Amino acid sequence: MTLPRTPGPTVRATWRTGGTLLPGTVISGDRTLVYAGPVTGPVMRDLIDIALEADGARLTQPEALAFGFEIELDQ
Repeated sequence: MTLPRTPGPTVRATWRTGGTLLPGTVISGDRTLVYAGPVTGPVMRDLIDIALEADGARLTQPEALAFGFEIELDQ
């Protein structure tokens, strides 16, 4: 999972999952592993319960967060 850095304060996202994906934490500007292993079907599903932390005193305007996912293929 990726979380690009924004002009505002650093954001920390921490999540729990239903079991398919790994629980974890990512800080804006970083990425972290959320799944390791073979993908055995065309769709992967899980529920993610996410908590966001940021310094609200440094937040001067609304910020949009753009979580993304990357995949590496073994050949």
